[in-house]
Amino acid sequence: MSYGFVNVNAFTPNTSGWTTIGNISKYTQTGNVFTLQLQRDATLSLQISVLSPSTFRVRFNPSANFNYTIETSPAVINRSIAPVTVNTSKSTANMLVIDTGTIQICVALNPYLIQVFKNGQLINQDTSGQNLVYIPGQRVIANFKATPQNAKYCGFGEKAGSTLLKNNYTMTFFNFDNYSYSSGIIPAGNSGGPLNPSEPLYCSVPLLLEINPAPQGAYAGSPYAYGIFFDNTSQSYFNVGSNDYSDMTGKYYFGALYGDMDYYFMYGDQVTGVLKQYTTLTGRSAMPPKYVFGYHQGGYGYFNSSILAVVANSYRAANIPIDGLHIDVDFQDNYRTFTSSKMKFPNVSNFMDYLHSIGFKCSTNITPLMTANPLDENGEASVYQQRKNMMDVNGSNGLIYNTRAGQGESPNLYAGTVSYGMNLGNNPYPAPPLQPNNQGQIPLQATGNYADFSREDVRKKWGDQYIHLINEVGMDMIWQDMTDPAIANPPASTFPLDLMQSNGITYVPHATIHNEYALNLVNATYSGLQRLSPEKRPFIIARGGYAGMQRYAALWTGDSASSWDFLQINIPEVLNIGLSGIPISGCDIGGFAVSNDPNGTTSGFYVSYGKVYGGITNYELFTRWIQLGAFLPWFRNHYNGYNKQFQEIYAYGEPVPTNCRKYIQLRYRLIQLFYDAMYEWTLNGTPIARALFINDGHDPNVYNHLNDQFFVGKDMLVAPILTQHESLPNPTPPYRQVYLPAGCNWYAFMNNQYPLSAPVPGGTTINYYADLTLVPIYIREGAIIPTRELEQYVGQLPVNPLTINIYPGKDDSYHLYLDDGTTTNAEKNGQFRYVEIAHHTANNTRSVTLTRITDNYQPAEPYYFIALLQTGKPSAVNIQNKVLPQLSTPGQLASAPVNSYYWNASIQITFIKVFDNASSLVINATF
Repeated sequence: MSYGFVNVNAFTPNTSGWTTIGNISKYTQTGNVFTLQLQRDATLSLQISVLSPSTFRVRFNPSANFNYTIETSPAVINRSIAPVTVNTSKSTANMLVIDTGTIQICVALNPYLIQVFKNGQLINQDTSGQNLVYIPGQRVIANFKATPQNAKYCGFGEKAGSTLLKNNYTMTFFNFDNYSYSSGIIPAGNSGGPLNPSEPLYCSVPLLLEINPAPQGAYAGSPYAYGIFFDNTSQSYFNVGSNDYSDMTGKYYFGALYGDMDYYFMYGDQVTGVLKQYTTLTGRSAMPPKYVFGYHQGGYGYFNSSILAVVANSYRAANIPIDGLHIDVDFQDNYRTFTSSKMKFPNVSNFMDYLHSIGFKCSTNITPLMTANPLDENGEASVYQQRKNMMDVNGSNGLIYNTRAGQGESPNLYAGTVSYGMNLGNNPYPAPPLQPNNQGQIPLQATGNYADFSREDVRKKWGDQYIHLINEVGMDMIWQDMTDPAIANPPASTFPLDLMQSNGITYVPHATIHNEYALNLVNATYSGLQRLSPEKRPFIIARGGYAGMQRYAALWTGDSASSWDFLQINIPEVLNIGLSGIPISGCDIGGFAVSNDPNGTTSGFYVSYGKVYGGITNYELFTRWIQLGAFLPWFRNHYNGYNKQFQEIYAYGEPVPTNCRKYIQLRYRLIQLFYDAMYEWTLNGTPIARALFINDGHDPNVYNHLNDQFFVGKDMLVAPILTQHESLPNPTPPYRQVYLPAGCNWYAFMNNQYPLSAPVPGGTTINYYADLTLVPIYIREGAIIPTRELEQYVGQLPVNPLTINIYPGKDDSYHLYLDDGTTTNAEKNGQFRYVEIAHHTANNTRSVTLTRITDNYQPAEPYYFIALLQTGKPSAVNIQNKVLPQLSTPGQLASAPVNSYYWNASIQITFIKVFDNASSLVINATF
């Protein structure tokens, strides 16, 4: 059997030659599991398992007498989503009706077909005559579903394209090193690049979300949502009504080249209900370190400590807040994974101590490659201890042998080559083949072997190898790269798909489990970090993964390029990643690579006398990208310093640093908002950055504005400028349309520097003028937005009081989460505080109630502020019915030793200082 990559239009279940399940001869029930036997072949059966009142699983394998008790999925960790008792009393000879109390699963038996109802309303159904299909004698499978009128489709993990909804697109899931999204792995005649969702990217999450805000016809009734998670780690596909090779009108399918048809159906009245079930199924993580939500800078080409020190000190000198520095493979000794270079980073632990002392947290790049080069950076033969350790795992080799399917066992290890690009002369340090690198073009690459991460003992051994970087060097986080795995060996650019690899039980061709390699890798790293530093929260930023990776790592969207197209896909890509269970994601701000976009970077680049010139991201594009990134969960500027002169903010001429600094400073004042949204995700799977329909799905018009505006949390609406204006040959005014969802009023965000303008009614579309100093931001009436004072890095100020900003309008509430931000005390010992903040307006009194729901942590700040926006001068303010003194200046309020208040007439805000000494209290301000 041959194994290879198959393009989307070459996976063809909508053609003849595929067989349907056909009639069911009988079924049996064991608890909530139903086994259906096929009439045409008594050796084949399928299973339907009910996991909760709104979740069920369908599993079919076309292999004879398949053992359904064996579970190999690395994605699913909890199939007991919620208690459920099923009722089958309405079943007949031709129909199995499974009533969960929430949904009704109607399984036609002659022939097989599934329909799902909610209180009599049709929610989902297989297409008649096609439904679940396979090819006898093969392991290829697919399932067809109907697409109702008004249904909208999103999710799908990491996908390109400038639209959030993927109606009428076909997609494939195959973890792939798609440099600048231009690998050419697309159907003939299609154009590649960032606008094409059909090409494979680095991370695979085969999760479809259907949202129907206005069901009609056979589906008429209440709005609904559901998700289908297709748990198959081979190359898989979703075709959502795309006529790429056949007529797909009115239907979609999902399928895979190998393995099970194993899908989970999750019903929800809203998307949030679906995501709660999905993240219960595939898991959630504990809270990450708070510094993760700061600004980060990475560079391929930070190849010695002097360069890195200049970057760190230049950011501090420019007063641009920043927390993270990310060092690429330049950090290693001759591309030896887990090592540090004594030549390029001497006295590295002392250097890390220095960076820590000025507020930086650092990562370095770890790829799955264990280089086979016996030479160190000095050209001397030396023991590569970490490689030696990986070759002895419980008495066997933990690296993958070069055994191919059907060819017998090989005594040799599989060897692959990783390309790290080309050194044109700017890096003077030796690299393989250990000759001076300023002598023309030198390929930067390494050849070696790969760990078999499907083995639990290998994963543990891998995690142990971080001891040098974590416990000796002092790295704070890990940058997991080349996870696909990315291999320069043609033709696959990844493992040969016939390479035999463990699946945890037996050995199978890599093609059948390709997408789980990255998931098992980040699992191994995360567990190792936990063991090596048990009191410190681990953090991994990874370039790839599979469903369930959110338990271990955040995701960045791979090697973007400096183009306006890449900027424009950023919002839908990150939002869909969040809609696929991964809360922290973002792109390489500014673009990692140079691009062919003439308006993306300065024309060309060259190296002269050891320095790179040119390749600089256009100033307008860069500024707009920073402004967008300031509101996305992962906020890292990262670039290829081997072909770009610079991309650090401070290196640009004014006004770029000023315009970028403004929104990075705002990001730092808002980090509590991101942190609270992250905690909400740990409870229920709701994303940090949210598509408009998550918060305002009742408004049908929001579906027309999903691609270029979004929410941070519940009430902050952000609408960045994503198109070029000022730097065009013929400049155009920087206008954009901003839609404000119906059902409430909205306030333009003034950052407490000006009085609020009059509220704008929801349902309004504003033609907003935003030059390079502005990002359109609106706040929902009644919103509660926490802020802190500006820091240059998270934790710089030992005491940094919160200001709880309360907007006028409808009564509302907010949940605030507080812990130490770095240790595992919250996760292990419950040392955190969780506070409900609510406000209510009656007559002339605005009341604020704070109630500690969980109270096992004492913040360093002895007090906090309540800011009531858009008020006149209060006639009285009291806490617990005790009248507070009024003070005359902000300085008096800051130094006041007791509860008190100050009315700022210039911005029309009442600031109330509250000492943190009560588990619950009520504040009343009368006007």
